[in-house]
Amino acid sequence: MKRSPLRKKSQSPVALCKDRIQAILRQIGIIRDGGCFMRKFRKFGGACGGYTKAGKLILQWDHLNSRAHSVSYGDTRLGLCVCLRHHIYFKKQYPAQYEACAREFIGVKNCILLDKVRADTKAYRMDEYDWMNVEIALTQELEKSGAKRRT
Repeated sequence: MKRSPLRKKSQSPVALCKDRIQAILRQIGIIRDGGCFMRKFRKFGGACGGYTKAGKLILQWDHLNSRAHSVSYGDTRLGLCVCLRHHIYFKKQYPAQYEACAREFIGVKNCILLDKVRADTKAYRMDEYDWMNVEIALTQELEKSGAKRRT
């Protein structure tokens, strides 16, 4: 009996919605942060890195609280825009330095929120409807941030 390979990513409506949310968060981060936030901390993290074949810097959204926690997944206050090199390599090699730079970048108010969210161990169950509402709210935030940048 021939077996088909397992799918690497789920194609469920919730998984697809979360993928769209991740893309929106990335766009918001690029506009809000102006690129990799670590460029302001070059003495600690060095130069940005990770480029496409076309030579464009790869920027990603980093959730400061684990992506496994639904309650903070779509919160733009608890994440930032970061290049591939700093996200994948620097963060793993120097987690304390990365955390210190991220905390300085997001500010005291958001650090307090981050600590509260990390301390909250309650499970928040979210269904497709909840994720769609998060997506709609982020789309509206993206539209506002894009308008602010243009003015």
